[in-house]
Amino acid sequence: MKRLLFVLTIALVALSLNSAPVAAQAVGATDVDISLEGVVVLHYFSNVDLSITSGALGSVLTGGNPAYDEGISAPAAGGMTFDLGINPASAVGDLTAVLLTLQNAWAVRSLGGASTLTQLEIVITNDTLTAGGGATMEIDNAAVNDGDGGATSNIISFPSTGLTTPEYGDVLLTLDMTSATVAGIYSDGVYTLTATLI
Repeated sequence: MKRLLFVLTIALVALSLNSAPVAAQAVGATDVDISLEGVVVLHYFSNVDLSITSGALGSVLTGGNPAYDEGISAPAAGGMTFDLGINPASAVGDLTAVLLTLQNAWAVRSLGGASTLTQLEIVITNDTLTAGGGATMEIDNAAVNDGDGGATSNIISFPSTGLTTPEYGDVLLTLDMTSATVAGIYSDGVYTLTATLI
């Protein structure tokens, strides 16, 4: 009997060494929910230095050609002095409303709700640009557009863009150049852009 018990014990030990161990295991699935708050990212330029060429400025003044032909002058017959009657004011464009367009001046990325719009507003925060000798230029009006032919206004709205592809747009400034009496740098005009989820 002892021998049989010994043989059975050896057989059980050998069997336990040859069989695969049973692994302990536990499985759990986790549902992940992430809440994203709305966000607006405004890309803009903090400083813009522009040079308007004499040809472009001449176009504003004369409608296209800086050598503006006043036509024919035929003053009345007289002595040796003739008044040709030039009237350059008739050739000058409207210097109180010179449109300056800054294309691709801003971009906005926004993440809002399914029905949330993004609003962009432009405000003139310093309307006077100054140069030497007391010469000035005024920003009388400022507007933005979405660059896609959409509305142009001081406030525009568009659907939230998501974080990948921004909405691009232009800034349009209406300048009063009637007090721009010297060539040179006119500085310190400021406009402010504000992007908001509405």
